[in-house]
Amino acid sequence: MVTKANRGPSAAAENRAALVAAARDVFAEQGVDGPISTVARRAGVGQASLYRHFPTRESLAYAVFDENLDAIERLAADPAATLRDVTDLITHQIEGSAAVIAFASRDEGPEMRALERRTARAIAAKVDAAKVEGVLAQSTTVEDLMLAIGMLSSLIAGLPAAERHRRVEQAWALLMRGLGPA
Repeated sequence: MVTKANRGPSAAAENRAALVAAARDVFAEQGVDGPISTVARRAGVGQASLYRHFPTRESLAYAVFDENLDAIERLAADPAATLRDVTDLITHQIEGSAAVIAFASRDEGPEMRALERRTARAIAAKVDAAKVEGVLAQSTTVEDLMLAIGMLSSLIAGLPAAERHRRVEQAWALLMRGLGPA
């Protein structure tokens, strides 16, 4: 039997990244209640390593969500990116992480509220720019767009992965008719 050599603390960042990536896949396939042992196995680490990084299932789910938000913030900070670019990324994340987003949306705690505030801050300038460009109605707020994102997440949380994209595109088209200029 061949075992991996224990590289100790030097592997911590790499292990954490592998765990988050594996959790994203397992949660997308099996929901947030998917076996934690499967996450550890796919990441190529032991369960003890998983629990050192993420003592609870919730902390692992939030790490996936946090990584998604990092990508949203980076794209939203790009002056060349449009609101559509950002919502396309969010849509892609919703499609791939529907279970994580549905899980997080059940949480009314301060950690979830902080993640929602980060998302709202990230998209605020893009919402303002979309109003100037005539893509959104002047009365559309960041809160309206956040509500739309939450609705999309709830809509596809229970759908098979193969059906999510079509449903999200249909829903965005409908929502944009309501959020767009009159």
